Amino acid sequence: MAHAGGRPPKYSKEKLKELAEKFAEYIESTSIPIIAEFAYTNDIDRTALYDNEEFSTLLKKCIAKKEAQLEKGVLAGKLNPAMGIFSLKQLGWSDKREIKITSDDETKKKLERTFDEKFSSKNTK
Repeated sequence: MAHAGGRPPKYSKEKLKELAEKFAEYIESTSIPIIAEFAYTNDIDRTALYDNEEFSTLLKKCIAKKEAQLEKGVLAGKLNPAMGIFSLKQLGWSDKREIKITSDDETKKKLERTFDEKFSSKNTK
């Protein structure tokens, strides 16, 4: 039978289903699930989990549980705060404030007039 083109899938549908079941079990049985750990212990490339739609919901569930467990562990003093902060930052958390300032055209014109008045050549003598 001729192949339709492209690279054949690395994992069969049966293997992906089996891995999905193992991943669900891993998430439930592990206090702080780590995607890289699951991939390593099951001899699968971590990117294969992200690349296959079958794992989409499980990845979200894994990350949500990890995030919650890290936050609870750090707040309860059970986890090293620096490691908790590092791990949470890897999940998108931030400890800096971002302030976005916007203005309309009239405000810009007022600021430009004020700047020109304060810093024009006649005031710098």
